[in-house]
Amino acid sequence: MRKNYNSMALICASAILLTACDSGVQTEAQQVETPVESMAADSGVSSVVENSRPNILLIVADDLGYTDLGVYGGEINTPNLDQLANDGLILTDFHNQAVCAPTRAAILSGTDNHNAGGAMHQAPNQRGVAGYESQLNEDVVAFPALLKQSGYNTYWAGKWHLGDERHQTPDARGFDRSFALMDGYASHYSDSTRESPDAYSTYVEDGNKLEELPEDFYSSNYYTDYIIDAIDKDSARGEPWFAFLGFTAPHWPLQAPDAEIAKYKGYYDEGYEVLRENRIAKGKELGVIPAEAEMYPRLERVAAWDTLSDEEKAISSKEMEIYAAMVDVLDQNVGRLIDYLKATGQYENTFIVFISDNGAEGSDREFGGTVTGWDNSFDNMGRVNSYIYYGAEWASAGVGVSRYYKSLSTEGGTHGPAFIHYPEVSKKGEISDTFTSVVDLAPTFLELAGVEHPKFGYNGRPLQPLQGKSLLPLAIGDADAVRADDFIFGWEVFGHLAIRKGDWKLLRLTSTPSERRQALAERADKWELFDLSVDPGETNDLSIEFPDKVAELQAAWQEYSSTHGLIVPIMD
Repeated sequence: MRKNYNSMALICASAILLTACDSGVQTEAQQVETPVESMAADSGVSSVVENSRPNILLIVADDLGYTDLGVYGGEINTPNLDQLANDGLILTDFHNQAVCAPTRAAILSGTDNHNAGGAMHQAPNQRGVAGYESQLNEDVVAFPALLKQSGYNTYWAGKWHLGDERHQTPDARGFDRSFALMDGYASHYSDSTRESPDAYSTYVEDGNKLEELPEDFYSSNYYTDYIIDAIDKDSARGEPWFAFLGFTAPHWPLQAPDAEIAKYKGYYDEGYEVLRENRIAKGKELGVIPAEAEMYPRLERVAAWDTLSDEEKAISSKEMEIYAAMVDVLDQNVGRLIDYLKATGQYENTFIVFISDNGAEGSDREFGGTVTGWDNSFDNMGRVNSYIYYGAEWASAGVGVSRYYKSLSTEGGTHGPAFIHYPEVSKKGEISDTFTSVVDLAPTFLELAGVEHPKFGYNGRPLQPLQGKSLLPLAIGDADAVRADDFIFGWEVFGHLAIRKGDWKLLRLTSTPSERRQALAERADKWELFDLSVDPGETNDLSIEFPDKVAELQAAWQEYSSTHGLIVPIMD
């Protein structure tokens, strides 16, 4: 049980009430350009901007697995993230939306992605339907716009993936300064290439498309530099800030400096099966994996390590070495940012959250044959002109005991590492196994800032309500849980369905003609039931044993589907 600490007074003493604004339709950026004082007079918005309000830093890794960090049982060198986690509150039942854009939409809106937009790869029956936009839609307000409106400076660096039209860029959704990769992926170097050497991703700074990147660009380094520079430029004003540092590491293509890759030479020569076992054992020792948890068996598509040739082992091991180097560099950059905050006296008043946007990536390295034109020879792997994946083999180690990986509604797809660090009030080194979600971040940050979500509309338009719950009482020790024991939470990811009620989870994986999803056919197209309190790896289907519970959760699924306007895709 966590102890209670009456610390809310340390955070904010008054609320900033945001109500419906004038009837003219503007972007969030257009609205918040007005000074706070005059805006309050014009629109009924009241504001109390206090220097004591904390800075807020959200760090998002891309495709990071649950066990990749040292604090979660991993062997990769991540001392900076480990220290932040061990000095804060470690979350072991934190969930995302299983894939990049839906998670980002849920983060910014505090609302289920089926309401907020950010859809990926819409099926024909979903196109043009509200909630299935490929961008963050106008039915939600991005919380940074509300923070900006209340006196916060707001910064974005990293992957956006929520629309690339001019009115969809970060600056149009409430960010003062922004440097954004508009697409879902790109080379981590200055060439900006995608799946082939003549295909390019788009970068935008403050809404303006960039024609080229600095010659020495490496994603993790540059994003961190940008956030430090943005904070530093405004520091003399003494205003609180919110920063979104959205790393694209360790998302494919796997690329890292040669010297960083060399640090991990030989680390993974025993193979992915041994790595998974070692990480699980360490995770249980650390208390971030339940001691009784059984791991989901090795997938049929993953060959046993001892059946690989020496050449196959060497290639596979190097893929993981490159991945580890990317995570290591990410951690180094977090360390640089923390050092800056400490040196400038801002660290103690900065509320920090770290998450991964989805589970580990299990895509095949050639991704349906679309990756062509690269020099993926052994000696060149990980360099600027290579395009490497690490596949389901190493992803299975990254998810720990969980089943499958990114893009699926299983625990392996939706369950990720997360922690909260706030020196002023949080307890050090505690672990919370209560259910939490990416939709909880927006209400947490709004409460920290003393800002109320405009429930009845914003800028002349109705809004989807906040669906998340503030994590602040949990973070400061005033609560042991965020939701009631019988909470209901749902997912739909590419037609894979899940509904959770407390510790019970009902799951249906949908088979499709694609080779990737045909690998799931042995358990596809039927509802499975799991008790996550004793089976977080989803290894024991209880649907036959508990038909009443199946019926109960099917009814909950229908309610979730109806209230969120969900349309199960019809797969081609």
